Amino acid sequence: MTSQRELDLWARLWETPQAVMWEQLHQEFEVASYVRLLVRAEKPSSSAIIWGQVKQFAESLGLSVSGMQRNRWTIAAVDSEDDAPSAGPSAQVTSLAERLRAVSGD
Repeated sequence: MTSQRELDLWARLWETPQAVMWEQLHQEFEVASYVRLLVRAEKPSSSAIIWGQVKQFAESLGLSVSGMQRNRWTIAAVDSEDDAPSAGPSAQVTSLAERLRAVSGD
């Protein structure tokens, strides 16, 4: 059964700029696995092994600085209010897509 904590975390993660790449790479399962594991790791009975797995997932999903670097992703800054997302989900996704850029391996 999915908890409210998992649903909230899932929603927050899909609002991040990295979500643009997850969608392009069809990483919905990986994000869901990360969410379930993170919620499990936050429990008092959690072990260091689970936290290690959470860290690995975070890096592979580009949620850490080292993960962003390894994936060769950069997030461009929003310079003005004109660049800020306007109301509506499609405007936000477009803005996130513009902010997250895959850097070539040259």
